[in-house]
Amino acid sequence: MSASEGVSLPGNEDTTPPHEKHKQRAKKGKKKFRSAKESVPNAMDAKATASYFSLSIVGQIVSATFPLGPDKEFVFLRYELVAGPDWQLSSGPQHGLTQLATNRRGHFNEPIVFNMPIEVTYKSTSPFGWPQILVSVFGRSGLGRETLLGYAHIHLPVFGSRRPADQTEQLQAPILMPRCPSMMADITSWLLRREPELKDPKVLLDNLKCKGLSMESYGSLQFQLSTVMRGARKLGYHWHS
Repeated sequence: MSASEGVSLPGNEDTTPPHEKHKQRAKKGKKKFRSAKESVPNAMDAKATASYFSLSIVGQIVSATFPLGPDKEFVFLRYELVAGPDWQLSSGPQHGLTQLATNRRGHFNEPIVFNMPIEVTYKSTSPFGWPQILVSVFGRSGLGRETLLGYAHIHLPVFGSRRPADQTEQLQAPILMPRCPSMMADITSWLLRREPELKDPKVLLDNLKCKGLSMESYGSLQFQLSTVMRGARKLGYHWHS
């Protein structure tokens, strides 16, 4: 009769005491629990692996300058932050509107001061579509009539200010005014007393789309912006100022 039929042969009996068998089973269960625990990835290690970099911008739209003076008594700005599809705005307003400002009490070509604060934070995985500020400049007459004075746009700086904290570094962007494509359109604009406007000012941000546009520059906007970037090197981006 073989051992497979359930008959125990001499010398094959399990002589282990019952309490020792219980300890061995408990140790085996602990080993299985440890192996299952080790297979779970550490949450701190997952957080340490960066999947994006952040870009924080702090500054202001300082002023507007018109060498020949503005066409209207009061001037105000509307700005919009535009970025590529991979960029996500984490904090801060995407649109903004300044107060009415004027330089009537001084010289006609003195800067028109706004000091509009800008504080935003973006996060992205690619520098493609770097954020830009698109500004529309409007003028208002004493009767309350508003007209377009031009557009201006500038890329957000890649690096922080290269000057000491006690010195201000300002960036300038030209104020571009659309021109009528033909003499008939120019006469119509003069009769209606309306300056030509772009249906979508964002075409100025794309060199291919704005090809063929007739623009005239007669002023400039002054910006004061500072940049703080985090996590770019973990993604393999190395920029040097």
